[in-house]
Amino acid sequence: MKRIFIVTLMIVSMMMVACVERRNRVIIEKFIPISEEDQCIVKPGGTRYETKGHIDLALTSRYQLAFEMTNYISSSKAGAAGSSAAPIEGGEANNYYVQWAEIKYEWDPKAQPNGAQIRLTQDLWNKAKKTEIHGVVIEPEGGQAAAVIDIFTEAQARDLLDAVKNSPTFDWIASPILVKVKVHGELSNGEDVNTNTLTYNIVPSYGESIQQGSVYYIPPEGFGDPNSEDKQKAYEAQKAEYDAIVKQCGFLDPIYNGCLAGQDTAISNCYAGDSDWQREILESEGMTYIPGYAAAGVVEAIYNNHKKNSSITGYYACCPISEPEEPEEPEKENEENNSNPAGGE
Repeated sequence: MKRIFIVTLMIVSMMMVACVERRNRVIIEKFIPISEEDQCIVKPGGTRYETKGHIDLALTSRYQLAFEMTNYISSSKAGAAGSSAAPIEGGEANNYYVQWAEIKYEWDPKAQPNGAQIRLTQDLWNKAKKTEIHGVVIEPEGGQAAAVIDIFTEAQARDLLDAVKNSPTFDWIASPILVKVKVHGELSNGEDVNTNTLTYNIVPSYGESIQQGSVYYIPPEGFGDPNSEDKQKAYEAQKAEYDAIVKQCGFLDPIYNGCLAGQDTAISNCYAGDSDWQREILESEGMTYIPGYAAAGVVEAIYNNHKKNSSITGYYACCPISEPEEPEEPEKENEENNSNPAGGE
């Protein structure tokens, strides 16, 4: 009987400690999506959460990870001081001020069944990284806030890009990069408080988030001369290209089904940016940069250098941002108007 009492007391004690710890901690509750539904604004309180993300390194070097935190610490304010007519309340000492996040990385170094293996530069990934977070304050007693951090440096993104391109058979879905996030901050009274650590999975790719209908095919011989002096031939060339564009192009928004090019479920086309990273990608693919249209160069590079069958000798070109007007067929000249009238004044 005594033994049963002791075991029961231990269980109750453990439950009490767990409850106390939860009430007196700041918790990263979940990773949350950056979505069109919220007008691309990161905010707490939603029901959705994420455990895995996707980065397309052809379009971006950045992955912006959003998460929700809750401050379970009890309020320090004490009422009932002073008189009923003039109560005295102290300032709140348990507001939580977020300072920075600690990011660590893990991946499986073992070869997969097909022999493919991740090879990353150890010095870039083996050390914890700190990233500052500004302006996030969480009230006690269940107050919530959201924050966003960039989880890769540009050097890490380049290293990951090399790994993706050099290991085309590696199954990143089965073996994603593990990103471990922990937040450091302090209470209003100056006490340091750290959160729990939460793990997120990242799947990298190269050119997989490009929209279907971003490009149209130009045959080796082209469509003809749209500037021909022969109006009929010029029209036929213009019409042939117009028909190809209308048939093959999607005319979607530059970034569709998401907020950030190259991140998560968003798919992008030729008009999804003009960043330094995109310029670097297209130059590495041997393409020429057109000012303002870096993403267009990347999209054409992906299709012509990687997606196009080797037997195809034509070229995939970016679709226009919106559907063009159909060319008008020239009027046929009236032979009577072109002949000299017989007689008459």
